[in-house]
Amino acid sequence: MDEQEQRVSIDQLRVGLHIRLESWMDHPFLFSSFKIRNEKQLQQLCSLGISHVLCDLGKSDLPPLPPRAADAPPPPPPPPDPELEALWEEKKRRRERLLHQREALGHCERRFAAGASTVKSLLRNLFSRPQDAIEQAQSLVSDMVDSLLADKDIVLHLVNAKAGDENAYYHALNVTVLALILGKEVQLGADEMRALGLGTLLHDIGREKIPSQILLNKSPWTKAELGFYQQHVAYGVDMARRLPGMSGAALDVIAMHHEMLDGSGYPEQLRGDRIGRLARIAGIANAFDNLCNRPNPGDSMTPAEAISFMFKKEAGKYDPLLLQRFVRCMGVYPPGTVVQLSNGQIGLVMSVNPGQLLHPSLLLYEPGIPREEALWLDMRESPELGIAKVLRAAELDRAVLAYLDPRTRVSYFAEGALAARRGG
Repeated sequence: MDEQEQRVSIDQLRVGLHIRLESWMDHPFLFSSFKIRNEKQLQQLCSLGISHVLCDLGKSDLPPLPPRAADAPPPPPPPPDPELEALWEEKKRRRERLLHQREALGHCERRFAAGASTVKSLLRNLFSRPQDAIEQAQSLVSDMVDSLLADKDIVLHLVNAKAGDENAYYHALNVTVLALILGKEVQLGADEMRALGLGTLLHDIGREKIPSQILLNKSPWTKAELGFYQQHVAYGVDMARRLPGMSGAALDVIAMHHEMLDGSGYPEQLRGDRIGRLARIAGIANAFDNLCNRPNPGDSMTPAEAISFMFKKEAGKYDPLLLQRFVRCMGVYPPGTVVQLSNGQIGLVMSVNPGQLLHPSLLLYEPGIPREEALWLDMRESPELGIAKVLRAAELDRAVLAYLDPRTRVSYFAEGALAARRGG
């Protein structure tokens, strides 16, 4: 119970009070915390057999009624309400869908973990066993491309990946996933998708020749350190040329993933059409992941901030049509964004609903529900709700932060709608 809440008897309720029901299982409403809107809802609350609720005075329009006198007769029970029964049935269906969504997300996270493990293995063996490593890379990319091209509706999920010394592998996989999602959006063919996937998976292999004190330095680089770091592109191209089965298109992705449309990129300061289309796609995915997952987590942007920054502050650096399509893929509120809904509820965006960018799926903060059973809300099913604002982690109190667990590292994986439904 927070400072604004007080426990009141069910007899003290009235329209305009903002209440919180302590157990999500004991009522048929979608949310445990809400303002009583009308007499009908008040009657429904009184029929649940609950003796007390928590009242938030700060969010209420008026105070609770005075307590009923000890010798006053109890009010008559309300008549049966078919609408209440319908609410219970809908809640039962929501719980079943929630269980299915959890299973689908768990499957997605297992696939991401397996992909990250494969990336780690192949990058470590790239030059000691180049044939095996490149076959691993091609197999991983082919599986991802086949999955993406097989399903019309692709769902981009936020997945749980811990920060640490796995960052290089997560970054390679993240950029590959994001680039392929964008590649599908602009209708690349299968061969182009595979070249894009292989190029993005290996786009940073030249970092192996950059001293670790530069890579792990969380302070701003000196001019000399920046210049040294930028050499990773040339190193990467030279290393990739010596690998079996590398196409020219995949090499171009490695060579140009830091080039910018306005000529401000590196290493060649290429402009406009001199930058290949696949490299432009890779550049957008790479820049987004770098903004969201900086070496010092405190400097990282939220996914929504990164999208806004790229679109408003750096638009000249990227192909405008590709950037617009990227926003369509990621949504106005990309997975990993913490938002406050129009009813005051706080949630973590877990996935974007294709075609309905203002209505993502959220993991909701509900203190009355155990964290491991947290409510998942598909906003398409609640059209009366909107997103009021985006929140930074620093704006959240500790209880909300611990419950939602906004990722220190933002990672993504994509699943076709059919694969998610069948759990395979």
